[in-house]
Amino acid sequence: MTIKKAKHIKIIPLGGVDESGKNLYVAEVDESIYIMDTGLMFPEDELLGIDVVIPDIKYLEDNQERIEAIFLTHGHEDAIGALPYVLAKIKAPVYGTELTIALAKAALKEHKKIRFNDFHIVDEKTKLSFPNVDAEFFRTTHSIPDSVGIVLNTSEGAIVYTGDFKFDQSAKLGYETSLGRIAEIGEQGVLVLLSDSSEAEHAGATSSDSLIDEEIRHAFRSAEGRVIVACVASNLVRIQQVLDASFATNRKVAIVGKELERVFDISKKLNKIQLQSDDLVIPLKEAKTLPADKIVIIETGNLGEPIQSLQLMTQGKHPKVNIEKGDTIYLTTTPSPSSETILAKTIDMLYKADATVLTMSRDLFVSGHGSQDDLKLMLNLMKPKYFIPVHGEYRMLISHAKLAYQVGMPKSNVFVAGKGELIEYKNGRMTAGNRVFAGNTLIDGLGVGDVGNIVLRDRKLLSEDGIFIVVVTLNRKSKAIISGPDITSRGFIYMRESEHLIEKSSEVVTKIVEKNLQDKEFEWAKLKQDIRDQLNRYLFEQTKRRPMILPIIMEV
Repeated sequence: MTIKKAKHIKIIPLGGVDESGKNLYVAEVDESIYIMDTGLMFPEDELLGIDVVIPDIKYLEDNQERIEAIFLTHGHEDAIGALPYVLAKIKAPVYGTELTIALAKAALKEHKKIRFNDFHIVDEKTKLSFPNVDAEFFRTTHSIPDSVGIVLNTSEGAIVYTGDFKFDQSAKLGYETSLGRIAEIGEQGVLVLLSDSSEAEHAGATSSDSLIDEEIRHAFRSAEGRVIVACVASNLVRIQQVLDASFATNRKVAIVGKELERVFDISKKLNKIQLQSDDLVIPLKEAKTLPADKIVIIETGNLGEPIQSLQLMTQGKHPKVNIEKGDTIYLTTTPSPSSETILAKTIDMLYKADATVLTMSRDLFVSGHGSQDDLKLMLNLMKPKYFIPVHGEYRMLISHAKLAYQVGMPKSNVFVAGKGELIEYKNGRMTAGNRVFAGNTLIDGLGVGDVGNIVLRDRKLLSEDGIFIVVVTLNRKSKAIISGPDITSRGFIYMRESEHLIEKSSEVVTKIVEKNLQDKEFEWAKLKQDIRDQLNRYLFEQTKRRPMILPIIMEV
């Protein structure tokens, strides 16, 4: 079937560039919009109290009648985590592999108000026809099975998005890359390639997961007591290795963590995880009755991240498992740059709890993402006319762009795009043009997008210098203070040792209130602002701190 001639092609990253995670890429072919991945990102330290961050999808909401499909590459949170929030605003058919769709459906069940069931399972043999585009898929190797790349065939050549990938010649069944298919796509002609940049700074190739098998088995044989494995919930390649090593060393496995249990149950049901005996995985209660050297516990915490729940274990505060003397803690996670500090503190806490701590060998570079040799191989196989590095912080995108130059791509054909930047192909040329609205939507509890810069600024102020509350009751008719000022402080000063400061602050407030009461044009807003301004000045002079000042004025 001949694909209709495309006049305009646009690529717009709404997330996933200049950051790690939050992947969401838009391909527009004439009037049709195709979405590739809908991921979330875990917050950085300055986002106080925020649970997760998702892309701002205002552009998609404004153009939702043009959206033809949502394609998902794999089942990790950075690819499917924002899907429930997207589907709350936009309705379009969702395409993904068997495991990816099962995990997406399970995530959607947590959002009971969303009614959606337009899911479609695809594999590398699937071909879909849309206006101006034929969609196909190719298998990739990642730390979760059923990972694929996306191919949108247009009259001008293919738009290819790799998703997360690496090349592993020893990959097990369900994790293999379809190298022949990738080469075939390259031969047919790739207009633009969007490729994973997560490990673009790492020289060489990413280690094969098969090299890690024996390392895990050796760790299990050497451990004299319980082994507690800290693992990301959706890192199924690592979970499979832990299960295999447990069977080989005659240990039983207990799984701890709601998210991990959910991913494990779905994967087992779909035969994406193999158990070498029916009684290998047992309930935690049963595991506690066994000798310590016969137990492996795989743990993860909120949103599938294991580190915070490990901290609770070291403090004796975990609801199910706590660290005991003689335990061996095996950390199988590769920390992102933003989480290295918290991981180092967690290891300190584990040592203080008398545990033995093991991490992956420094001789092996363990990651689900391709290093420089892998990325150059993908570029050479795909032979794209244009290239857009995605899924990475800015320095990673730049490193990936340099790799493209090394394999012979002209600099004018490589685009390091920012969020919302519009890369447009028209009249035989691709150029970086305008921008569309793009940014972050912050999720805090049940609130979606209701926490913005002002709320975060207030949280930052409270976390740095605390709060100073002034309560005054007055009678405007008699122009008199009835009670107060009563002053309360939290996180600013220790009240009992600051009586002089409290008395002076009370005097400052009294003078301001009395002065305002005498004013014929008395205004509540002006009174509160005067209290904030003058009290702020006085407190800074005395303490060199700026607490949040909250005046509460009542009238009788």
